[in-house]
Amino acid sequence: MTKESARAVALDCLLAVTEDGAFSHTVLNSAREKYAWMSVEDRSFITRLVHGTLEYLIQLDAVLNRISSVPVRKMKPPVRGILRMSAYQLLYLDRIPERAVVHEAVELAAMRGFRGLKGFVNAVLRSLCREKEAVKREISESRDFSFRYAMPPWIVRQFREELGEERAELVLQSFFRQMPLYVRPVSGRAGLSDKGSEELPEEHPENGPEEFPKELVPSPWCSDLLVLPEGDDTSREAREQVLSLLREGRAIVQDLGSAAAVRAAMPTPGSRIIDLCAAPGGKSIAAASLMEGSGQVLAFDLTEEKVQILNQNAERAGLAGMIRGETGDATVFRQELEGSADLVIADLPCSGLGVLGQKPDIRLNLKEEQIPELAALQRTMLGQAARYVRPGGKLLFSTCTISRRENEDNRAWFLETHPEFRPEPVETGESLFPGLSGRPELSEGYLQMLPGEFPCDGFFFALFRRTE
Repeated sequence: MTKESARAVALDCLLAVTEDGAFSHTVLNSAREKYAWMSVEDRSFITRLVHGTLEYLIQLDAVLNRISSVPVRKMKPPVRGILRMSAYQLLYLDRIPERAVVHEAVELAAMRGFRGLKGFVNAVLRSLCREKEAVKREISESRDFSFRYAMPPWIVRQFREELGEERAELVLQSFFRQMPLYVRPVSGRAGLSDKGSEELPEEHPENGPEEFPKELVPSPWCSDLLVLPEGDDTSREAREQVLSLLREGRAIVQDLGSAAAVRAAMPTPGSRIIDLCAAPGGKSIAAASLMEGSGQVLAFDLTEEKVQILNQNAERAGLAGMIRGETGDATVFRQELEGSADLVIADLPCSGLGVLGQKPDIRLNLKEEQIPELAALQRTMLGQAARYVRPGGKLLFSTCTISRRENEDNRAWFLETHPEFRPEPVETGESLFPGLSGRPELSEGYLQMLPGEFPCDGFFFALFRRTE
């Protein structure tokens, strides 16, 4: 498989996202299945090319508009796609020779029926080659955060207003960094002690269970997790071992924020838990693991497809006997479950502004006017979720966004409109949250985790207890 052919596949994926409105993860998953016979190198190249082009799309368009005689929006879609992903290679993939990028872009344009535009493609990319160093310097020095960090202006404005200039830039920078891989041992077969990382199995005391690779070490932020640091020191063998553990169900991938939220709720053995919007099942599995094999998790999601994935993951983790997945709409109250849960987990639909590094589609598709709509949807779901909590029980509200309107404002709204609930302080300490001790928000039962300040995606959680 030649790089030229890999670029053709990448172009098809890119056009499906930018022109047809498909989701990048769906398109790339389909491409990986369709071209499973390709080399690992080529498939990785396709993923990096598509993801990187989408990630920097706003910036790439701005650069192309400066050097092209035809605005990007007026170009033929295939030509637009070719120039975008070629500009990404020239600016960010330094190991690929410039002449190869330009030559293969010109050839790809011809292959797609635009032989008459070969000269145009060649001229634009050669101009970028000549100006590349000046362009890169301008990007690195620009105080226009929308241009520098390839972010829609309204998101930049919101971050600045809510976080301040310095923290906003820290968050924006973090979206271009590779986050560590966090792994949760599950099912009691290879799990961490509930008392934390200081009581790991004796046969492998400084790391995880003996069959886990030595590169997996306890997270300094949350004792439930092992972390595989990113970098050249992480061996391919270790990564393959982790993949094997995931396939066998002895571990699941779970981000730091999600794990910290479930740990904060402190599910106990014998508990009855309701997990709304539960797919793919990470929080359900985490809660069941912490209950030490005793209790039940009723896990709901909107579609049969999502519930099937949830149930498959629970079965793979050896927890199908504790977790029952069913279809259910979180906006619709189920009378038979009223007041029945010791803990309700409400990880609700949100804008996803905390996962912009993982999901570049959000930069392209999310509109500012959707934020209040999502916040209102969350309020509806929180109102229903509250009715499932028994007196003395807990409600965990969480999102993967960085948006005061969706997070802190909805927390305040819930406490004001549901006087039967109070904030539930989060227990900290070296055995639970080694890196979180001393955070004042935790005494009020909530935490906004910002990428850049924490080694994870953006995440918010708030914990409430029903008093009557």
